[in-house]
Amino acid sequence: MHELVIVSGIVEAVSDLARREGKRILTFTVAVGELASFDKNLIEELLNEVKKGSLIEDAEARIEIERAEVLCKSCEAIWGFSDLIEPLGENEREMIHFLPELVSSFSKCPKCGSRDLEIRSGRGIRVSYVEFEE
Repeated sequence: MHELVIVSGIVEAVSDLARREGKRILTFTVAVGELASFDKNLIEELLNEVKKGSLIEDAEARIEIERAEVLCKSCEAIWGFSDLIEPLGENEREMIHFLPELVSSFSKCPKCGSRDLEIRSGRGIRVSYVEFEE
């Protein structure tokens, strides 16, 4: 269960931040990339369970989905990942689902036509926001 390891790391990192700052954390947000192979609901459940008994037990944990964005390295335009794969056939979309880097093999920049595409966001999981008590 990869999610448990990741959530444990998040709780540890946010607890360390609270300790370093010497402040109580009220809320923290975890961004889960839309291309990440993690179950948002499971992450939320695990966060609420793993933070019990920790320094951040009373902090509200929020989960948000981070939109995947693709950069065209030729013209520097930024596109939504889903916008680039929407026009593709079902087989191509399925292949890209398992290996998102294939987006440049099947899609091209709508602005300049280049296939020099790079996924900029939406792949991982990270703490995106922390609110401290004043």
